Amino acid sequence: MNHCSAPQLAESTSSSCARLILGSGASQDAFPSTWTWTAVVGLAALIVSTYFSIDQVRKSQRAKQAKRFQSDYELLNETVVLLDKLAGTPAQKADLTSLGELLSRIKQAERRFPELPLGTVVAHIDAYRKSPLPDDFHRKVTSKKVLLDDLLDLSRQQGAAIASALAAISAVQNEIDRRTS
Repeated sequence: MNHCSAPQLAESTSSSCARLILGSGASQDAFPSTWTWTAVVGLAALIVSTYFSIDQVRKSQRAKQAKRFQSDYELLNETVVLLDKLAGTPAQKADLTSLGELLSRIKQAERRFPELPLGTVVAHIDAYRKSPLPDDFHRKVTSKKVLLDDLLDLSRQQGAAIASALAAISAVQNEIDRRTS
């Protein structure tokens, strides 16, 4: 019985070892050298198909996540539109009812997705809601029952709170975009 060692195969010094591996009746000249190319092409095909399979799974996961975030993204868009509208007018308590509805929906979204920074949006909108002008401030200004400086201070607080809320909403939307793109 012939015993072949690894150095003998590597150096191709013994043709009997090659015959032993290929079979007793096979000659060394009959061994096809293209089997290595076939193996390389097969391995490359396996790697490429695995890559595309993993890529497809990632895309489907991101699409599912985008679908989950879509309603909250649209909610934030609605909030931006309302805040932009409120920024152009002095907000009174009566003007803040629709903002309160949006705020409760944002709080629900915060409970659904605690990993998103929706808490900062809620905090800034709450700060805005706490600084409304008095309902009859026009009459109070003309009758001088309230100081104009106090109203200007409230107006500045509203402007700062709107700017902060818009920046927080933009940060949340950027985070959603990052996770779904």
